[in-house]
Amino acid sequence: MPGTAPDGSQLGISIVTSAWNMQDLVGDTISSVVSQKQPGDQYVFVDGASEDGTLDVAKGFGDQIDVLISEPDDGQYYGLAKGFRQATGDIQAWINADDVLMPWAFSVVREVFSRFPEVDWITGCPSFLSNTGQMTRVYGKPPAYPRHFIANGWYSKTLGAYLQQESMFWRRSLWDKVGGLNLDLSLAADFELWTRFAQHAELVPVDIPLAAFRERPGEQRSSAGEDRYEQEVALVCADKPRANGLWRLFANQGITTRMIARLLINSTGAAIAYNRRAREWQMTTGRRSIARQSVGTLLEEWRMDRRQARKAGE
Repeated sequence: MPGTAPDGSQLGISIVTSAWNMQDLVGDTISSVVSQKQPGDQYVFVDGASEDGTLDVAKGFGDQIDVLISEPDDGQYYGLAKGFRQATGDIQAWINADDVLMPWAFSVVREVFSRFPEVDWITGCPSFLSNTGQMTRVYGKPPAYPRHFIANGWYSKTLGAYLQQESMFWRRSLWDKVGGLNLDLSLAADFELWTRFAQHAELVPVDIPLAAFRERPGEQRSSAGEDRYEQEVALVCADKPRANGLWRLFANQGITTRMIARLLINSTGAAIAYNRRAREWQMTTGRRSIARQSVGTLLEEWRMDRRQARKAGE
């Protein structure tokens, strides 16, 4: 049956959210999780002693939240580490308190991990929301994710582009194998975690969105603390092999050249997509570029950027 392990049992999913002062958005996040839970699934919500109504919003969901913790901590990653210590599911992920899971995420994730026992780590198509919750972009082209690219930290801002955290799901055994998050990092612990995951498992893309990132420029840690984030990324990569010099040269010539380079760099990798005739999820292996955008999407974004630049210069 779809979503069952080889022994016939259903794989349980544990989702963790670490929140602080997110009362205006966290209700959407919680709803996106609890609305699709099945018996055996678990939602762990860790509030870092918020000073607004975040905890009240979470309490309003009652026993739909399986573990609710509210106490001071040392930041998001400490909250996540605390939450994952409570996680019991065979499959794990975290969703930030302003992002959302797609309504089909649990069903697809459970079936994929059940059907493909050799897969330990998956990601969906990168997807984005506006501040008001409208979906604004979906990158629907399954790329290759070479393990050594991830392990070496080459999925960074100017090279392969960052991997979207909220779309990641993995087996608990992989988390246990690498020892969880590095709490010495305050902003780039997810980036560092992927480098360690890639030492043990291939990241396999699934050809649909599984979650969406809400873009709030200047408000989120990822944008407000961008310089510090990049410093931590550089620290993580300091002792790792550097990418090809020609790639690094192209990457520093601007976003268009950077995108073209990603389209031209390719590798053999697995991907999972739904076969409509067979009515099942199937895995294919082939040579793909590392770009998550198609040529058409790239051209359209380039046109919009040009129009915006012309407007700004008027």
